[in-house]
Amino acid sequence: MALAVTAAGCAPGAATAAAPPSVHWGPCADNASVECGSVAVPVDWAAPDGPAIDLAVARRAAADPARRLGTLVYAPAGPGSSGVDALTNQQVFDLLFTPEQAERFDIVSFDPRGVRRSHPVRCSAALVDALDMPVRGEREFRRFLDAQAALGGSCRELTGPVIDHLDSTDQARDLDALRAALGEERVNIYALSYGTVLGQMYAESFPERIRTMVLDATVDHSVGTERIHVTGARAAQESFEVVLGWCATSEACVLHGRDVRAIVADLYAKADAGELTHPTDPARTLDRGELAHEILDPLGNADVVETTNRIAALAGSPAPRSADQSAQGSSAATVPLPIYLYCADHRNSTRSYADLYRLRRLESAVAPDVRTSTHGVPLLCVNPPFETTNPPHELDVEDAPPILVTNSRYDASTPHENARRVAEQIGDAVLVTYDGLGHGAAVRGRCMRGLVTAYLVDGTMPPRGTHCPAEPLP
Repeated sequence: MALAVTAAGCAPGAATAAAPPSVHWGPCADNASVECGSVAVPVDWAAPDGPAIDLAVARRAAADPARRLGTLVYAPAGPGSSGVDALTNQQVFDLLFTPEQAERFDIVSFDPRGVRRSHPVRCSAALVDALDMPVRGEREFRRFLDAQAALGGSCRELTGPVIDHLDSTDQARDLDALRAALGEERVNIYALSYGTVLGQMYAESFPERIRTMVLDATVDHSVGTERIHVTGARAAQESFEVVLGWCATSEACVLHGRDVRAIVADLYAKADAGELTHPTDPARTLDRGELAHEILDPLGNADVVETTNRIAALAGSPAPRSADQSAQGSSAATVPLPIYLYCADHRNSTRSYADLYRLRRLESAVAPDVRTSTHGVPLLCVNPPFETTNPPHELDVEDAPPILVTNSRYDASTPHENARRVAEQIGDAVLVTYDGLGHGAAVRGRCMRGLVTAYLVDGTMPPRGTHCPAEPLP
């Protein structure tokens, strides 16, 4: 059953792919100053006259219409982030876009198929919870695969046929349908994090319809499971070493003057022994992956203070925490599971516990402190309920305008190495490096925001090898 999106928000209904190529705008339910609407797209682009779904879209009109340059489409992060939410939330919008960008462009975004208001992937909450099991041997690994199969069956039943059509090539077709509905011959695209896979697929399929494109915090879709994990673990270690250096010199670090490496090593030993509990939820134990996430997650915002506060709290020392990070259960019968969009683009190649153990050893070898990658190919992608329809491949981009690739030098989520490889594959791309911490480089500091805006507005491409200095840490 299609999920139709009205101009004012979400409502059940039907959609047809034969709808006129236009968007009927109205005030968004969450922010009446922003326009919302929908675009009908086929469930299966190979059958354009078949069943359709509606993509939820949002638009902020150019603040200076006399100087309007066109449309800037935001390809949201994720998988699972909502572009509609990004445009209706003023704080997020101001973080993503400069005043000059908002003046010169209509800024448009959408909820990708399978996400939020655009026919979300839904699954049994009980079967999602059943995946929370230790995997310490081959027997447990097989039980985990069986649990994945049961979950996948529920997702297929609750989601319907769109579950077979979630990959980033389908999303690229959706984005081009949005371009046509907006009446634009060419569009500008700002793709962030996992949205960069969509951006890359759009550049492969529709290069002539791009005016400018920024790939920020770049995912490399050309490599397999092992390289993704090893590259990610190396980047996580490098980010953690920035924290160590800061903590050694700054009294703002709650662990200043202490052996942070030794403290973290002790935490990992406890996690591996099943003895590490969450400081705000003693009934919840943390494995090494969850521990790494606790430590590294704040670094996406370059928040070294929060990272060291968390380490101190985990080690039993009194330290402030910005919020209760404990897991919150859900009483709902079904839950959204947009991570399956990742599985449509990447199949986890782990086939046995021996494979999993070997992968963990490879990660530990390049990340002796943090031990693991925090953003590898999810284990859920070992046994998804569909084929991986857009498997990793080298990019083949021809006749596109020069593309700007941006990345932080220290990003545990999307390693700098990814951005370098993607820029090399595109050929006529330029990589600009922000020499600091953080997930997403285009928004960090005057240098980055200035050169990205100059590229989007004037087409001014910075010289190859350009770096922007890191913003000071506390």
